[in-house]
Amino acid sequence: MRTIIGITGTTSVGKSEVAVKLAKQLKSEIVSADSMQIYKDMDIGTAKIARSEMQGVPHHMLDIVEPNCNYSSFLYQRDASAIIDNMECLPIVVGGTGFYFDSLVYPPEFGNVEEARRTELQQILLNNGIETLQELLKKLDIDTYNQIDLNNTKRVIRAIEIAESGGKLAHGVRKINPKYNLVLFVLQREREELYKQIDKRVDKMLEKGLVAEVRALTEKYGFINTSAFSAIGYKEIIYYLTGSCTEEEAVAQIKINTRHYAKRQITYFKKMNVTEYISVDNKSSDEIAAHIYKQLASLKLI
Repeated sequence: MRTIIGITGTTSVGKSEVAVKLAKQLKSEIVSADSMQIYKDMDIGTAKIARSEMQGVPHHMLDIVEPNCNYSSFLYQRDASAIIDNMECLPIVVGGTGFYFDSLVYPPEFGNVEEARRTELQQILLNNGIETLQELLKKLDIDTYNQIDLNNTKRVIRAIEIAESGGKLAHGVRKINPKYNLVLFVLQREREELYKQIDKRVDKMLEKGLVAEVRALTEKYGFINTSAFSAIGYKEIIYYLTGSCTEEEAVAQIKINTRHYAKRQITYFKKMNVTEYISVDNKSSDEIAAHIYKQLASLKLI
């Protein structure tokens, strides 16, 4: 069974920088496990790593889908596995989307559902609102209910479809037959410091031109209901652009929603098979990368 190194953690914890440092030491390549960084033209709001920050390390699974298309964990597993299986180096999978890691290790068996059932669920949404679907998902799969964005209608519908098919969006289906040996490191910050970093990141996004990025996307694609346009940082700015709130209110909501998302990430990580939790408070990216390298050496993986 092939080993893959995983680096995950909440938003604003510094995963990308640590991964680049480690990849340079290992002469490795990075596979992104971020459900929003797969989308083209969505750079600022997803905090996508810049070309200069990659420092020559090859990165995969970035900018592969147009924002007007939806993309599932089923497709992620298919595409990322094809890349990993052709790598001659030790793969490093990096990102904060926990269920992407699970889909890699335990490939989902449910790629399609009957169109009639999807139509029924969409009609429920139209007639009764997202709350009804949320309650249905809660009854079917409480684990997934506790970790996904419950305001993302497409994600809720997809979770219901998979649960009704006998699977789990959050945890895969076949826990006894993993495809890879995942050695997973979870980077974490103390809660108060994490929230400070989240606020700083959001402010930086605004300075770098988040509003202009969202405006350009809506001018190109219109105001559409896809996973990309439902992403935190994008949906709130869309509310502002459509006159539903002020810019200040949108920014405040982004910070609140990002904190809530970080909490869901933490909950999800606790259910994963974690090799080690690493506190990043008062540590440099070099120190963290060196620690991971040492742990890999102790496990005789390098």
